[in-house]
Amino acid sequence: MFKVMFVCMGNVCRSPLAHILLDIYLKKNNLTDKIKVESSGVNVFNEGQELCDNIVRTASRRGLSIEHYSRNFYPTDGEEFDLILAMDNTTMSRIKRTIKGQHNKGTVRYFRYYDPVQDGSEEVPDPWYGGNDESEMVFDMIERTMKPLADSILDLI
Repeated sequence: MFKVMFVCMGNVCRSPLAHILLDIYLKKNNLTDKIKVESSGVNVFNEGQELCDNIVRTASRRGLSIEHYSRNFYPTDGEEFDLILAMDNTTMSRIKRTIKGQHNKGTVRYFRYYDPVQDGSEEVPDPWYGGNDESEMVFDMIERTMKPLADSILDLI
């Protein structure tokens, strides 16, 4: 089974949303036996923290009831996951620092590498401090990337 890890700062906005949306995509397409999905954060203050309100409200407006509890990104995650996807530059730096010196199995990339709409940025904006518009934009960005991401993984396995 191919294992994917989405990583952002606190694992309460972007990475859990990507985790949830890829899970939904995989279930709809009968691919849950091929790809396993997790998410984590490089700066989790309290493991087990719930999703940020902005993301929950945005998902609710789109008919989704979502739940997630944060977890840290650990050095051993580099050994366990085939693909680790960073949401921003700071997260990418912290991932690389965390897994440095470990036996790493997978590839570390920016999530937006798979985004079909390229605008010159590697980062998914952090909706933690933003309002509804920011959360909607982030939701759209992540949602549109699920199919190209899944297709790319299926090409590898």
